Amino acid sequence: MQKSSLTTLARHQLDTARTASSGHSAHTVYGGHEHVLRQTMIALRSGSSLSEHENPGEATVHVLQGRVVLAAADDFWEGSRETC
Repeated sequence: MQKSSLTTLARHQLDTARTASSGHSAHTVYGGHEHVLRQTMIALRSGSSLSEHENPGEATVHVLQGRVVLAAADDFWEGSRETC
């Protein structure tokens, strides 16, 4: 069993995203390509976005800090720590 603090990991990923030229950072918390279930923490600097990409299945989004807008085709979802 591997334990980690999501708060600490989020703080570290946000620090990394703030200095990255792309404006984002990611870390696989659990799983990897060899597992069916994979959980990845993604941090985005304010005003940054991820480019459109394929999703191999369903996804769950937890917003730990700030707010996010997800777009899929004509559907949009706005989430924040308070609305999740």
